Amino acid sequence: MSISRKHFLQQAGALTLGFSGLHILSSCTSSGRVAQKLITDPFGPLQSDPAGLFNLPEAFSYNIISTFGDKMDDGFSVPHRPDGMATFPGPDGLTILIRNHEVNAAKGGAESAFGEDFALAGRLDPGEFYDPGQDNNPGQGGTTTVVYDTENQKVVREFLSLAGTIRNCAGGPTPWNSWLTCEEFVSNPDDMMGRAL
Repeated sequence: MSISRKHFLQQAGALTLGFSGLHILSSCTSSGRVAQKLITDPFGPLQSDPAGLFNLPEAFSYNIISTFGDKMDDGFSVPHRPDGMATFPGPDGLTILIRNHEVNAAKGGAESAFGEDFALAGRLDPGEFYDPGQDNNPGQGGTTTVVYDTENQKVVREFLSLAGTIRNCAGGPTPWNSWLTCEEFVSNPDDMMGRAL
């Protein structure tokens, strides 16, 4: 593939500009961390959280709506390592949250929606997995969906929405109001995986 000089210079200029901003941001303190003052100035200093989870500015609060290992409405467990996610407007004022899960395959299913030794994997028809894997060893990542009642501040429903992938890392909302998940792992079929990733 050939690249014109003009195209190369445009891309190089954009990259340089991006890294210039990153350099300025990372050099705000001698340790390379963004100075806390830059983050908290508009809202005030962070207050210590008695639960030790999130330090937030005064008058801010948080509400945990889902935790790793919780049982979802479809009978599966909330997988570990949530990653990229997006929210969408749902019907009747509901909010739909779709989140990636980048699960560590070395844990033998314990971090997946299927539990230790994939005990719950049989609840899904193999055709519903992107890759059911070999010998009851499906890809352990995927996505989950949370339907949230914003007005009443409660979860209406939570379920597995993509199964049989591995490291669903990045992604993003599309112009068509859908979520595009991105698999971080690349593999050909082998003794564990039945399909290429």
